[in-house]
Amino acid sequence: MTATTSLPLKDARPDNQAHLLIWDAPTKQELWQLAYYNNAKQVNYRENLVQRIDPDDKFLNLHYAIDEELAAIKVICRDSSRPVVLLEGLDTLVIYLRVKAGGQVTLFWQNLEKTRKLESLLWILLPQPLAPSNWPEHRILRIPT
Repeated sequence: MTATTSLPLKDARPDNQAHLLIWDAPTKQELWQLAYYNNAKQVNYRENLVQRIDPDDKFLNLHYAIDEELAAIKVICRDSSRPVVLLEGLDTLVIYLRVKAGGQVTLFWQNLEKTRKLESLLWILLPQPLAPSNWPEHRILRIPT
């Protein structure tokens, strides 16, 4: 196990708010080891989104449903059987909001940063270019590449 895969994500505080794990190119093996070490549940946002969308909908208008996406993240934390959630694939939503709705990505980050009472400790995996610039530093862990 490397130093990166043995990071103590489970010790992050506050433990009822979202934290960012900024890591540009983790391998599946590294993520699995990190999740195993921290007793974390790995959740893929993309897969979760696909399960939640109505196949009869013609358009995916996530920029009109930011509150629903935040609620979905809360549900992921609530439904986890583990104390830590490692959320991958949120870059899908961030890129969508940047391209489709411009300023909506700022609103999304502000609302997520203010979200409290998450039932599991949430770590969101993102590459550096997609990380919000005004996220509290004490809730960010950067993995050098």
